Amino acid sequence: MAGQVGWKSETTYGTPVTVDTFMPVLGADLSIDEGYLRSAAIRAGRRTRSPGRLGAKTIGGSVSMELPNTSIATLFKHLLGGVGTTGAGPYVHTFTPGAHAAKSLSLQVGIEDSGGVVRPFSLSGAKVGGWSLACTVGQLAQLSFDYSARDYTTATALASASYAADLLPFTFIEGAITVDGDAVASARSATLTVAKGLKDDRHVIGSRLIREQREQDHFEITTEVTADFDNLDLFDLIAAGTQVASVLEFDNGSETIVITTHGQIVGDAPSLTNPGIEEQTIRLDHSSNTSDADTISIVLTNDEASAA
Repeated sequence: MAGQVGWKSETTYGTPVTVDTFMPVLGADLSIDEGYLRSAAIRAGRRTRSPGRLGAKTIGGSVSMELPNTSIATLFKHLLGGVGTTGAGPYVHTFTPGAHAAKSLSLQVGIEDSGGVVRPFSLSGAKVGGWSLACTVGQLAQLSFDYSARDYTTATALASASYAADLLPFTFIEGAITVDGDAVASARSATLTVAKGLKDDRHVIGSRLIREQREQDHFEITTEVTADFDNLDLFDLIAAGTQVASVLEFDNGSETIVITTHGQIVGDAPSLTNPGIEEQTIRLDHSSNTSDADTISIVLTNDEASAA
C-alpha cells in the first residue's frame, strides 16, 4: 500500500528533475522495451541463437486517477500545451492547445515489492500523448492519460511523497454538461477524449533513445454523452451539421473546472429497444474555424499559484 506517483516539469527536455507534485492514483502502468536485437545468422554446428544486443529503447505507460480539485495545474498544462494564469487566491488558469516542443515531464512511479520496499522507476523526457476525462453517475470523476518517455532509471532515490491538505476528488454530483446552450438534464455519463497526434517513435541511427516527441498530426477531440432520448433537439443538429458549444463543468463550491468545446454532433439515431425510456448517445466531434482555443479550453479556478 506504499506505491506513489509524482511529476514535475523539466527545464530542459530529457534532463530529469526531482518530482514534487504527487497524486493519489487508481493505477499506473509502465511499459519498458529494451528492444533486443536477435541475430538470425547461420553458424556451423549451432542450433540455438547467439545472445541478443540491446536495441531501440521504448518507454511508455498510463496513469489513472480521480479528478482532483488541486495539485493538477501543471498536469493540465501538459495535457493541452498552453496556459495563462490570472488572479491571486483563487487563481484562474486557462489552458488551450499550444506548442509541445521543449515541454516535458519527469515522472516517478514507485512500486512496492514483496518485501515492502518501494522501488522507484524515474522517467525523463515524458510527454502526454492522449488523455480522457469521465463523469459517470454514482462515481467520482476520473482523469487518465497515456505518456511516452525518453529514458528511465531505477537508481534515482524515491522522492518523499506529500499531498495537498485540501485535496479532494470531484464527484458526479458536482458535474454538469450543456450542449448548444441547454443543460443535458438526463445525462448519466460524459467522457471527453483527446488524442494529441504526437510522434513518439523517433528512433534514429546512433542512439537507443528517441528524439523529442513532436507534433505529427492534428488533435482529435471528442465528447460522448449518454442520456435519455428527451426530444429531437440534439438529433436534428446532426443533419444540420451545426457547430455548437458544449461545456463540461465541475464545481464543488470552492474550486471549478470548466471545459468548453465547439464542434458538430455526430452519431447514431436512438433505437427502439424497450417499452419505456430510450437511451440516446450524443457524440461531439470538436473543431473550430476560429481558433484552437475555440475548439477546446479548460479553465481551472483553485488555490494553485502556478502551472509551471
